[in-house]
Amino acid sequence: MTVLFTAQGTAWAAAPTFATHADYATGDTPQAVRVGDFDKDGHVDQAVVNSADDTVSVLLGNGDGTFDTKVDYGTGNYPAGVVVGDFNEDTDPDLAVANLGGDTVSVLLGNGDGTFDTKVDYGTGLAPYKVEAGDFDKDGHLDLVASNTADNTVSVLLGNGDGTFDTKVDYGTGGFPFSIVSKDVDKDTNLDLVVSNDSDNTVSVLLGNGDGTFNTKTDYGTGGEPTRVQVADFDGDTNLDIAVPNLDDASVSVMLGNGDGTFDSKVDYTVGNAPVSLEVADFDGDTNLDLVATNTADATVSVLPGNGDGTFDTKADFAVGEAPFGVAVGDFDEDSRPDVTTANYTDDTVSVLLNTTTP
Repeated sequence: MTVLFTAQGTAWAAAPTFATHADYATGDTPQAVRVGDFDKDGHVDQAVVNSADDTVSVLLGNGDGTFDTKVDYGTGNYPAGVVVGDFNEDTDPDLAVANLGGDTVSVLLGNGDGTFDTKVDYGTGLAPYKVEAGDFDKDGHLDLVASNTADNTVSVLLGNGDGTFDTKVDYGTGGFPFSIVSKDVDKDTNLDLVVSNDSDNTVSVLLGNGDGTFNTKTDYGTGGEPTRVQVADFDGDTNLDIAVPNLDDASVSVMLGNGDGTFDSKVDYTVGNAPVSLEVADFDGDTNLDLVATNTADATVSVLPGNGDGTFDTKADFAVGEAPFGVAVGDFDEDSRPDVTTANYTDDTVSVLLNTTTP
């Protein structure tokens, strides 16, 4: 559901603007960032995976847009993706990390005070790049799915509700599955999978059966080298749509959904150079969903304002740290405007951009 953000009690809709980025140190070569309230104090925190030192950095938020110094926790080899979920059902947020060099996902159970227990690893396919969570078998427990870049599969690991997971089951995708999203794209109440295939220039849609299994993929064309896929309703027809940045094309491909698990042909929108990651939020408060893409070659993010009919306006670029790989959205300063954070691969930082859009 689209959220209408307000400023001083008044609905606002103007061209999105952001303050100059503030940077915070992470571990070595951060690739991905996710947000959550890890210490349950009502403020949004960050978790950043650092590929070169096999850690995840946790930065606790102060509620005013600033963050405390990082605390690092060990992961598997060369972590590249992270997801937040309550895997042991104790109401404390936990982390799952995809380890590109280890053929595993690491699960770090949270203690509810911003700290995390030592990792437990579970086998995946070869070279998993991203990981997502969802209840694929409808048993009330969160499950995991990882995109395996070296064997063109996704691995599904069903959860037991106590923080442990069953042995993986693999399903075929296109070539070099970069990332994955779990949403119900055919409206049958079962979670489906949407996977971006970097070397095939496609996204694969695998419809779920509601018992933890998935049907054979159907592919849809994208631009060149699609990376971090997102799924949301961009045209307000209640059908979920697909957006994916294309590393080789400096573009984002948008494919409108038909509500039955099928999608229309792509329409491309220009962003900066070498976009890798993508997030969705209503940055300008007009109730239409917008897109933000990280441009690794430009040290910028591009914001594409949505028109509410599935089309997007011309990009606006904002500076961040060097080689931004990951991006996440949260209200870091608690002013009801969605802010942006990027994981900067070269700088070993996250850049926080506070939303300054006015009514």
